Amino acid sequence: MTYPEHIRPVTVTRDRNGFWTHPHYFQSASDEATRAEFGDWMHRHNLTCATRWMENDAPPHVIAAWEKGSTCISDWQPSAPAGEGWFIGSIHDTEDGPVCIWLREVK
Repeated sequence: MTYPEHIRPVTVTRDRNGFWTHPHYFQSASDEATRAEFGDWMHRHNLTCATRWMENDAPPHVIAAWEKGSTCISDWQPSAPAGEGWFIGSIHDTEDGPVCIWLREVK
């Protein structure tokens, strides 16, 4: 399996709070990224993505702690989408809560 240049699976080493971003992951040109910008980036790198929201995927104790103000989500191990070739692009916080962005090459 081949991956686009610079966007290959790498070892995920999450920070003390459980967040991590691939070193070659999408970076917006401005403070507010748009879906179109992200879509263009994925197209340029021949990638597709899938999301896992912590609120729908994490163990109840992680969700409960987050809702009580904890900033640590390291006990959440995001579920991979069905199929082969997925790798983590980012585990980060958003206005809607923590999310894991899975990436894979478009066949």
